[in-house]
Amino acid sequence: MTLERGNAFTPVASATMMWPWGTALGGGAVGGIAFFLLNSFSVSSGLAAGVFFFTLIGGAVALLGKKGDRRAKRWAAQYPWKFAGAPALAGALGVAAVALVFGGGLFGAIGSGLLTAAVLWVILGVIGTVAGGRS
Repeated sequence: MTLERGNAFTPVASATMMWPWGTALGGGAVGGIAFFLLNSFSVSSGLAAGVFFFTLIGGAVALLGKKGDRRAKRWAAQYPWKFAGAPALAGALGVAAVALVFGGGLFGAIGSGLLTAAVLWVILGVIGTVAGGRS
């Protein structure tokens, strides 16, 4: 994948070129375990929270961290709301899959996925807008 103007996969390429896998997995695991323990040992809420925190922490660290491809960071700083779409979509698909598998029903899974996408998109878009050019 390349970072070209007009390429539909540019947000995805930008996100994957600078994604902090270790930090995101650690944050997702801690968030998932915390929700699992706080919600009466509910596996579905633990998994959904783990997916949410994986994408939230991964996207935030990718925007604010020092590592990653220089071109990807420049693109993410220039287009923070487009960058936020890739982690938001990944989080939405993950949370919707968890809701669908654990009995949330089709419409419940779609609703929880859309809500997750909206929350992640706004949080990461604001982070990218405010601090995108500082790293």
